[in-house]
Amino acid sequence: MSFRSGILQAWEGNPSSPAWSRVLTRSLGPLGSLYGAVMARRRRRYESGKAGVSKIPVPVISIGNITLGGTGKTPTVAWLAEKLALKGRKPAVVSRGYGGRPKDVMVVGDGKGRLMDAPPAADEAAMLARRYPGLLVLTGAERSFVAKKAVEEFEADVIVLDDGFQHMALHRDVDVVALRGDCPFGNGKVVPAGVLREPVSALRRADAILITGECADRTRENIQSLIPDIPMFTGHLEPDAFLDSRGEITGAPDELKGARVVAVSGLGNPHGFEKMLESLDIEIVVHHEYPDHAHYALADGVRLVASLQKAGADFILTTEKDAAKLSPLLREAPFRVLRVVMKIDDEMNLAGLIEKSAFSS
Repeated sequence: MSFRSGILQAWEGNPSSPAWSRVLTRSLGPLGSLYGAVMARRRRRYESGKAGVSKIPVPVISIGNITLGGTGKTPTVAWLAEKLALKGRKPAVVSRGYGGRPKDVMVVGDGKGRLMDAPPAADEAAMLARRYPGLLVLTGAERSFVAKKAVEEFEADVIVLDDGFQHMALHRDVDVVALRGDCPFGNGKVVPAGVLREPVSALRRADAILITGECADRTRENIQSLIPDIPMFTGHLEPDAFLDSRGEITGAPDELKGARVVAVSGLGNPHGFEKMLESLDIEIVVHHEYPDHAHYALADGVRLVASLQKAGADFILTTEKDAAKLSPLLREAPFRVLRVVMKIDDEMNLAGLIEKSAFSS
């Protein structure tokens, strides 16, 4: 087992995690407590007005989380952006991106079909722009500045803030927090001792919680014991289609049934990707797991092609997020991309809650 996998298991509170990883994460407990205290102090500064909060003239809806790793947050952003567009709105997705100076703004998708590749664009932003060429997608370190640009220069009438729950410098009209049903809080510790970005009590700031994946009922009960009145919804990721290296649809989710593949992913929850492939009766010969938001280099492309040839597999298969960076490296290889969508139970009520909170004032 790799060092990264061992730490992830310990962070998630997996009892079968290696002993060394549990010892290491326990030793980091004081740092986690310190980080949690810093985050609480930061929150109080914004709430008291000591730190400035920017407000823009259109609604801002945040889809965020309180943990590291995959909770289905970005597929939920895609779901919401699509719903808003169908209602006749002009949404702009705004996210942090990577690198750059505070006032830099990267136009990943201009809403007119002109797209930016990843890199230099962040992978999730590039994925959204590629999937929805008519969607505005902008990134930058200072998201309040990026949001203002989206309104003033691109005439967006609503901002969807991707991963915005901890970004208190920009006023939000709605905060939706996504949680993994099977591992909502990990081992209950704050980073670096655990998977939490801030203590569980931070959920009291949320307007709604979306529980994704398995064990949703158990997680719902746990949250109700802490925050009895908060609206909660459930959802799950569902395979939607297979794509080629250009992002074109090649077939339905059952297209690769029985195929032998070399899987590659850079995700917060790589085991979720494995489970989905197995549910489609796809045989994973080997799974190359990279860190979340991995930066792939030419050497990685060579490694994956060699792995494909050695295993005698049919395809290299990856996620839509990773494909944004891997496609240029694997142009000559048999390559497929799994596209997933967020299916939300009772989505009309969640959409209604968001619309009422964001647009009724």
